[in-house]
Formats: sequence, C-alpha cells, structure tokens
Amino acid sequence: DPLAARLKLLRNALQQREREQKETEASEEPERPADAGEPAGGGLQGWEQVGELTYRRVFSFENPLAGEPLSEHLVPRGLSAGDLLFFDTETTGLSGGAGTVAFLVALGRLAGERLEVEQLFLADYPGEPEFLRSLAPALGSAGQLVSYNGRTFDAPLLAGRFALNRLSLQTRGHSDLLYWARRLWKRALGDCSLGSIEREVLGLERGQDVAGWEVPGIYLDYLRRGWSPRLPLVWEHNLQDVRSLAVLFARLNAALGGGELPGRADLASLGSWLLKSGGEQRGLELLRLSFEEGDERAGRALGLHLKRAGRWDEAAQVWRRLVADRRSLFAAVELAKQAEHRLRDPLEALEWVRQVAGWGLPLEPRSRRELAARRARLERLASRPAERRTQAPK
Repeated sequence: DPLAARLKLLRNALQQREREQKETEASEEPERPADAGEPAGGGLQGWEQVGELTYRRVFSFENPLAGEPLSEHLVPRGLSAGDLLFFDTETTGLSGGAGTVAFLVALGRLAGERLEVEQLFLADYPGEPEFLRSLAPALGSAGQLVSYNGRTFDAPLLAGRFALNRLSLQTRGHSDLLYWARRLWKRALGDCSLGSIEREVLGLERGQDVAGWEVPGIYLDYLRRGWSPRLPLVWEHNLQDVRSLAVLFARLNAALGGGELPGRADLASLGSWLLKSGGEQRGLELLRLSFEEGDERAGRALGLHLKRAGRWDEAAQVWRRLVADRRSLFAAVELAKQAEHRLRDPLEALEWVRQVAGWGLPLEPRSRRELAARRARLERLASRPAERRTQAPK
C-alpha cells in the first residue's frame, strides 16, 4: 500500500529526528564547538551583519545560462538574463498563514559568467522589519522573479509580511517553474517536488540535507536554545534550491529554443501548449517526435491542428496511422467526418464506422449511441442515388 509506505517513512523520520535531538541534548557542553557555524564573536560565522538582527552572505557559481537568449515562453520579450531574480524562502511554517515568517531568503542573479547568490538571514523575530527592508531593493528592481511554487507560497507570504510590517513592496512579473515541471514531468514522475526534479531530470544529487518539513522546527530550536547544530544544513538547503532553480531555468530555456528536453519529458503536453501559445514550429516538431515515439495523445493533437489549419491530407495521414496502429475510435470518426463532409463520400465514411464496429471495442454508452446514430445517418445517405449524395448536409 503506497499510503502505508509513506506513513511508515514519515514515522521513521520523526523517530530518527527525536533520537538525534536527544543525543544532541545529552552531549551538549557549556562551550559549543567553534567549527559548527554557531554565533561567535558577536555574529554568525561566515555571515556579515547588516542590521541588528539581519545577516548576509554571498556565493558565486558558474552561470548555467551561458549567454543563451531567453525564450519568450519563459519570460516576457525584451528581458535579459540580468533582469532575472531567482528566489527561495525558508519559513517558520509550511501553511503560509498569517503567523508564518520568512527567516531565510536566497536571491540569485546572473551577472556575466557567474550566478551570484545572496542569502539574508533573520536571527530573531524583532528584526523582521529591517530584514524585509534589506530584501525590498532586490525584489522591487527585478525585471522578472523566478521561483518554484513561489506564486502560490513564497510571493504571497512575503507580500503579507511586508503589509503586516507596514512596508511597501512592488514587484513585476513572475515565472513559476513548478507549472512547467508539472506540464513536462508529472506524467512520468508523479512527484514534481524540486528534489525529485533535481534527481530525475537535472541529474543533481545533494549531499547531507534536511527535508522541507524539518526546517521550521530547526529554526525554532535555534531561537529557543540560541543555536541548532542543524541550522547550517538549512542554509545550505536554501542555497541549493536557488542553484537548482537556475539550472532548471537554463535547461527549459534551451529546450524551448530547440534543444533536447531533459528527463522523460511529456513532449505531447509541451507541444500542445506551444501550439496554443504561438510556438507553432517548435510545437509541431515536438508533437511529431512524440507521435513517432507512439504517444497517441500527440497524434490526436497533431491531427486536430492540421485539420484546423486546412491541411486535410496531412491530417488524414495521422488519422489513418492512429487507426492502423491504435484502433483509435477518435481517428476513425475524424476520417468518417472528412469523408462525409469534405469528400462527400458517405460510402467511405460508412466503411470507417463499420470498421470501428468490427473491432468490438468496449465503448462508453454515449460513444456507442453517437456511433450508432452516425452509422444510421450514413446508411441512409449511402442508399440515395449517386446524384443526391452530394447534397449531404455538413
């Protein structure tokens, strides 16, 4: 039972956490180790104090975009890589309610050959106003925010905290890559968490890490005791989220521009979306590729697009292949429609309907009724003299 298995994993993780906390408490000494990153010398090791309770640190990594032009399907036309701001928050709760506070934010910018990631850390609740004021310039000046589930969680949470602290925050566009991940990989992976996308799509493996649900407890432990030995793992988790976000954006950007799609991507879903969004050339390319790989959904979408475009012969080729390879009721009906209405040949249309009946498919009641009605109408048309068949209604 998958649910039972997940509950068992969660129960084991909770028990392991309780054991680790007990071991930590039992082994605590008056003097804490200096190499754990705890408060020392009036601040947090490796962090620059930029306010009474606000700390900052910066990392530099290789730019995963490597000078590639930005796809207009990902961000609005006219933006450059330097206009993007990748961001992720760590919070005191996972629900996003009024009492939930963001205590750690990572902000990633692309500058030349580098990805510069700035982290801001709130050391205690009274410092929230200055912490938010430190965030405001970067968030407000970004041409486009880029997040993973940020539209639903991070951005509304930050907007709420700014409002509660009577601070102003104005942001522009927002690209949430979770929607892209679901469109491309939900069918193959099911789980579209950032960790799953890292492993299964990007080929990235984290080292020692914390689960997202553990983060609030670690921060509250830090506030209660003045330090938590697992707090550096939260910092690293947040940093890695933004690095992965930038890599995912780069992979998506390349794929939308004609490059290879990573992972077991749902080409039919992306191709259909591109056709509706103005990317006809790339959309048709992906649908044809998916259709060649045997995805019936791609064939249906491809055939319908060709039909709407008036490319009747190409559409018929797709329908015929679906009938031959998949015994597709949908394709057979489309061929019958084309024969009846465009070719004005009720005999050919009737043959397609009879072929479906000969397959013995288990049809839904509605499909069965519609097919029977179509067959009856075609039989009446086919029985007319040849000169009257051309009067068949559309």
